[in-house]
Amino acid sequence: MPRITSELSPKEELFVAEYLIDKNGSAAAVRTGYSKRSAAKTAFDLLRKPLVKRAIEKALKAQMTRTLITADQVLKDIERIAAKAEADKEFHAALKGKELLGKHYKLFTEKHEHGGIGGGPVVLQVSSTDEAL
Repeated sequence: MPRITSELSPKEELFVAEYLIDKNGSAAAVRTGYSKRSAAKTAFDLLRKPLVKRAIEKALKAQMTRTLITADQVLKDIERIAAKAEADKEFHAALKGKELLGKHYKLFTEKHEHGGIGGGPVVLQVSSTDEAL
């Protein structure tokens, strides 16, 4: 019989907490106390439950807010540190900071060209086993 309340069971709450560790449903199910044999199916079923799904989304958002810094913060820090290094005449460190910023903005995109023998087209050969497929 389906639960009438909108709250998670204690085991579902524990599953949500365990899921946040590595985002692995099967491993979270095992750590929660479900059988190893049925962990994948149990995790699949739990992750499809709307209440569990919402609880995970809410917990992930809270976790992100607590633990992650934004790309904008990182870029500002790199620029600040590179400018200070340049002012202190630590050019190697300043250059490294500028390099990181350039990589972020894809200023140094490497291009790889592929070609066949002597720069010609790439020739693909089909083996006899591929033809049977």
